[in-house]
Amino acid sequence: MNFSATTLQTHSETGIGERHNAFNDLFTAPRQISHLQYTCNLDIDQVADNVRQTSIVCTLGKSWKTKEGILKMMDAGMNIMLINLSMTPRDICKEVIQYAREIEKESGYARLLGIAMDMTAAPVRTGIFEGGHSYEANLKEGARVTLTLDDHYKFQCTPEMIFINTKYFPQLINCLRKGDKVYLDDGQVSLIVKDVGLDGVNCMVEEGGIIGSYKRVTLPRDRLYQESVQLNYINDLKFAADFAEDSIMIHLARNHLPGSTKVFAKLETRVTIKNLHDLIAASDGLVIRRSDLAMQYTPEKIFKLQKYIVAHCNIAEKPVFIIEQLLESMVSKPRPTRAESSDIANAVLDGADGLVLTMETSWGMYALDSVHVVDNICREAERAVFHFETREELKQCRLQMEQGSFDIRSVTGASAAEAAASCNATAIFVITTTGASATSIAMLRPPCSVIAITLDVSVARHCLAYRGLHSYVYTGKSEDDWALDIDNRINAAIEHSRITGLVKGGDRIIVVTGSVATSGSTNTMHIFTLEEEHSKLRIVGSSHEVAATGAQEGLLNLADRTTEQQQNEQKDEEELDALEEIRLIQGARSRRPRFSVFTHVHTLLSLFTLIRLTFTALSQ
Repeated sequence: MNFSATTLQTHSETGIGERHNAFNDLFTAPRQISHLQYTCNLDIDQVADNVRQTSIVCTLGKSWKTKEGILKMMDAGMNIMLINLSMTPRDICKEVIQYAREIEKESGYARLLGIAMDMTAAPVRTGIFEGGHSYEANLKEGARVTLTLDDHYKFQCTPEMIFINTKYFPQLINCLRKGDKVYLDDGQVSLIVKDVGLDGVNCMVEEGGIIGSYKRVTLPRDRLYQESVQLNYINDLKFAADFAEDSIMIHLARNHLPGSTKVFAKLETRVTIKNLHDLIAASDGLVIRRSDLAMQYTPEKIFKLQKYIVAHCNIAEKPVFIIEQLLESMVSKPRPTRAESSDIANAVLDGADGLVLTMETSWGMYALDSVHVVDNICREAERAVFHFETREELKQCRLQMEQGSFDIRSVTGASAAEAAASCNATAIFVITTTGASATSIAMLRPPCSVIAITLDVSVARHCLAYRGLHSYVYTGKSEDDWALDIDNRINAAIEHSRITGLVKGGDRIIVVTGSVATSGSTNTMHIFTLEEEHSKLRIVGSSHEVAATGAQEGLLNLADRTTEQQQNEQKDEEELDALEEIRLIQGARSRRPRFSVFTHVHTLLSLFTLIRLTFTALSQ
């Protein structure tokens, strides 16, 4: 572990007992304040200028399907573009994917855009009311309504005659029976079928309400509809596999997709909730479709269901997204309701990794404004997160569920997250090949950004699905000297982070690397204070030879104590801490190959965390 000169000076002026307490404070300082006290101390007037950690996913819409439109959405805050394959023509899909990749290449991969594909049957929807997109009809209880297939009403719906689009399965209407229930707008209005004609269904309003244009229609024979599009479903999978996109939202698709494509399972029925643990294990992440679940559960259960799913995903270290009905009012209005703002904020507080905008960006009038609104709400909500409590609870739950692994990478990651909180670090930089080290740290919810430094663009895009995890693709020249090459990657990432505003001079940062050029060897942590000027840091290189200059010389001086100091310190064996261990290592340097003392401090910190985690597990 490398300390800044300021940190070394502070430790060198303390006694052994004081230094021992300072080391313990690395883990105990946050305990001095409770969650309630933390909430009471929130500054309502503080400007939320923090970097947003929650991912924003936008469903592709006609209003921004151009290269310029995609750029504007990225500028507004879009991290992942969602393409609904059931609603988007293949030629449009190919165009927007090409645009996205061109944007990445032109920026030197400094700007990344994940692409997800939604594999689902095209929903049956109502037509457009004759009053326009913003018109809303009031369907009163007991009133008669006809659901028609006549194209004449496609853009001229009335409260008495509502067009439904069943072009993907025209025979569906013939499957309806007298007494069946039909739901409009995800259950906002319910109808009872009275009789079925050749080109329409006569219904009576059972539960009235307000209904707008292009709302989803849920039919009792929806299973038959799903089966009818099974062939299209497989074709969509093949299309996604050909393009090898970053992720898809689907039921089960492993046999049809390349390993580089991540599969997100959609939770939309009681069966999926019942099999939640199996879905978490089988998928790379989950998507909570609240509108579908609202058809299966009563309204007062949905908030509890959301918390339940998100909590299980957080513990399992799987990203979870919340989709639908986030900013529905902004389909036709420029500002959200207070209820929608609170809903988004609570989703962030629950621990969601990402939020998915659907109609708001696919055909809404204020797509760009919707992204701005979500961005602002997320940044405000993230300031209210009590990271210490979240981090501690995640560790406890994983230990209780026997998920707390004690491999070197996990312990190093846990140490980095703890150290980030204790030293008020602005960012954690992680060298990663597969993304596993970076995602592991991010899922511990440290109170700062985690930057994954990788050579693989696909790995960088996958990292966009995790909350608090940012990506940097190193495109510089590869060096034969592994240590020099790693240092170049880290310095390039730090420089890029300065430009993007993630870090600045004077900030404290943590760097997590491996000690050898092998995937899965993450075992070293360094702490630095960035200089105001853009000077390069020597990180991995300093771990292979002793460079006794500046801050390093100060640390070596601490190790080379006088004989009198050594005798006094040895009297109190119970207070032996990290700095004394450095002295012992330095004393043995003449009998061992030359290594920097910095290669050993991280071992002590990891060991301390391991002992602490083990004690916690045994005390349960």
